[in-house]
Amino acid sequence: MKRNKSWMAIALLALTGSAAFAQVRYISNAPGTWKPWQFIAYGDHQKGLGARPAEVKELEAQLLRLNAIFKKTDGISNPVGFSVETSGLLNLPTYRPGAGAGELALTVRPLPASMTFGAFPVVEYGSGANVKREDTGETALVVFFINSLEQPLFSATNNSVPEFAELDGDVARLAPPEPDVMGFQRYGDTLVIKKSAEPIWAAVTYGETLVLVARSIEQRMVEERDVIARLQKGYDDAKDPKKRAERLATYKMIAPMQKDPAYIEKMVSVDVAREKQVDVELLPQIASAKSVVTKSEQELSGVRAMAAGLSAADKAAPACYAFDQESLARFRRGPASACDPLVRPNWKLFNPALPRSAPQVLTIAHFDRCLRKDAKFAHVGGCVANKRLIESMDKAALLAWLQ
Repeated sequence: MKRNKSWMAIALLALTGSAAFAQVRYISNAPGTWKPWQFIAYGDHQKGLGARPAEVKELEAQLLRLNAIFKKTDGISNPVGFSVETSGLLNLPTYRPGAGAGELALTVRPLPASMTFGAFPVVEYGSGANVKREDTGETALVVFFINSLEQPLFSATNNSVPEFAELDGDVARLAPPEPDVMGFQRYGDTLVIKKSAEPIWAAVTYGETLVLVARSIEQRMVEERDVIARLQKGYDDAKDPKKRAERLATYKMIAPMQKDPAYIEKMVSVDVAREKQVDVELLPQIASAKSVVTKSEQELSGVRAMAAGLSAADKAAPACYAFDQESLARFRRGPASACDPLVRPNWKLFNPALPRSAPQVLTIAHFDRCLRKDAKFAHVGGCVANKRLIESMDKAALLAWLQ
């Protein structure tokens, strides 16, 4: 997974070559090039996805077809002032959640991939006979995700459910509606292109939500009880005569190596003081930690009682999350005002009859940094080229490419 995360880290800003550290001049009228295509499919990713070599080869072919659409885009096909670099990656899902309702196993779901588009400005640096021209350096990239339903749901800003943070689950808050961007449907921080009429998300029921709330409290209580156990052990060790004798034996063993003839006496005094100190310090901490567990036990009893009292209609109703409420009151039956619907990836969007390499949904990420109204761009690569690509690429061709 480290390699996957490293790949995603460069999606925010690509930095290559030596020109990035020298004073540069952007040459906006210089002819650019399309750099050689790159594709990476790590062996552990292939193994984790159960992807056969033929499937991986066909997936790369699909990415090359997408690359061909990019190459036909006005202002991108023959770049001027920048050079284009595109690369593909077989993804082991970064946002891999625990199995949710209807979730497809990694070994049967459509193969997920990502593809980066980078427009690197043509620059000159140096002077006189030492002038050098390059098309490397740094640039903002756009990332295209193929067959990744988790990516838009879990990358949306402020979409998390704090109470579920430690669960191996797949539930998020639905992002609020956004206007279309450059002709594409927007979900959170992502543009979404698909043929299926199915949404990318599916509602989570109120009944299941309360089960997840109970699980989250139980998991939290494991940690809370561990705190009590550690504090209690520290207290017991300080008070236990057997432990005291063991410490005294250790002091006697060390004493001959000390220059202080009163070493044992001093250490015994430290031990006595420590025994008194733990009464003052640890007993209140233990009592406080126990009160925390008691509160959690009450919450767990409360949510179990709520779940047991649900009617069949309540259990099947969609759930939502009211951030301005406290504790269990945040989880409500939806729809309700000021309450975000709880959702998970809608695996029914994928057609199981299609090959695993078939692209069924395309999402575009990291485009929004180029849309700031106050943004000023120093060259025609980067954001300028990114916007041109997204605005001008053949949307009908993209839909024809999707299956």
